[in-house]
Amino acid sequence: MMRNTRIAAAALLLLSACAPLLDVKNNDAPDVLRALATPSDVKNVAASSLNTWYVNATTVEPYLMFDVTADHATANYGNFGMRFNNEEPRIPYGNSSSGSDRGVAETPWNGQYGALGAANDALRAFSAGVKLSTDAETDQYKTLARFAQAAALTELGLIFDQAFVVDETSNGIPKLSPYKDVITAAMTKWDAVIAASTGKTYEFPSSVFPLDKVKFNGSTLNRIANTFAARTLAYSARTKAETDALSWSRILGYADKGISGNAGASFDISIIGDGYVNWYADFPGAENSLWGVPVDVQVINMMSPNVPAKFTGAIVAPGAVRDARLSATSAYDDDGLFIPGSADFSFEGYVVGQVARGIWKQSPYWYNRYENYGWNNSPGAEGPQPYTLAAENDLLIAEALCRTGGDLGRAATLVNKTRVGRGQLAPATAGDGATKLLQYIAYEQDIELYSTLNGLYQRRRLDALQIGTPRHLPVPAKELETLGLPIYTFGGATQNPGGK
Repeated sequence: MMRNTRIAAAALLLLSACAPLLDVKNNDAPDVLRALATPSDVKNVAASSLNTWYVNATTVEPYLMFDVTADHATANYGNFGMRFNNEEPRIPYGNSSSGSDRGVAETPWNGQYGALGAANDALRAFSAGVKLSTDAETDQYKTLARFAQAAALTELGLIFDQAFVVDETSNGIPKLSPYKDVITAAMTKWDAVIAASTGKTYEFPSSVFPLDKVKFNGSTLNRIANTFAARTLAYSARTKAETDALSWSRILGYADKGISGNAGASFDISIIGDGYVNWYADFPGAENSLWGVPVDVQVINMMSPNVPAKFTGAIVAPGAVRDARLSATSAYDDDGLFIPGSADFSFEGYVVGQVARGIWKQSPYWYNRYENYGWNNSPGAEGPQPYTLAAENDLLIAEALCRTGGDLGRAATLVNKTRVGRGQLAPATAGDGATKLLQYIAYEQDIELYSTLNGLYQRRRLDALQIGTPRHLPVPAKELETLGLPIYTFGGATQNPGGK
């Protein structure tokens, strides 16, 4: 029965639960039968679902294409969808099952459904009566699997215009749901994780989620879930109108209980990479290197206005008055070795790539805040790398305060942690008013969170994209073909009006 035929990824999630009764070869999850054999295997599947979510949520596809098409980073290499989705005027995303850029959509789709399927399998096993050594440990790993469910649904809701919403209770062949419904489902899961972890004192082994500087326990899991709930809502908006319509009081409630705010000492969600063994993040690895993804001069222009916001071939160094996170000199010595203590952004004075592919795709500026993690090193992906900074949570609190008529003095203080503390810019004050403070917040989200907050998520919700830039991806063509549905796509100069 379908022994050698690929069927829809979400349908496979449902079939995996029936695998003991059906002669089905599941090519996307071939180890389901073995994995559910013993309590320890179920525990391992719950843990592996979190790893699968993380590796796929930090890989190069679609995130490099997203950052490039948002004019945050830039590139003209054909890798990872960066070249054709950086054309001007914008062209439609090539949603084809045989196209060179098919991995942009296929990789996150298959990867996140892999994480969701593993989490669902673990929760089905727990629902069927599998117990770990104690009731408390069973509850602990149920919550972990729910965390992976919420995280995978979040990625699907942020990346795609529609997706399947499936969990351990799903029956039958699922139907595609619009992204707002996927986000709603993710938020339901985040609320369940938050409720289940409140007041819990358990601690996970470091291998389950190797956080830097803090333990992964009931308390930190709860705070991370609150921050993820806040960012899920905030970044789900595809337009400024959707951003304005969000429940910012709800976002504030989550963020205040997150990794900064009123819940305790702030901490970054920083994962310790093991050099491409189990824990690694390729997206920041690529952007924190000289491999070929420089910073778009549009970003540099924000920090140093003397640099033109469009690259036309003239290599312009930063001016004397600029954000301190931008250096006027190279971050590397004559031997190509990184100089410790360099600023986040550096002027390297040269460009890469073929001019014929579009001179606007070049830039002499590079990002190196987390250079030790980057592809310049061998093997790379070693040591701590932030996934979400405490500063991001601070900025969400500040934004929510501004949008709900809250304490503007507190909002300004949160903005100044990085605006003044790292950028050495003039302090924001309550007297600047909510509108000006929101401009400062957007600036910090672009600059301070570079390579940890994707540029597309930030810029689409403020209508700060070029006209024709896709604001999300379609369901992958291969999946649509399997389902017998028409292939469609987004992008192109005549689509997505309202962008800048």
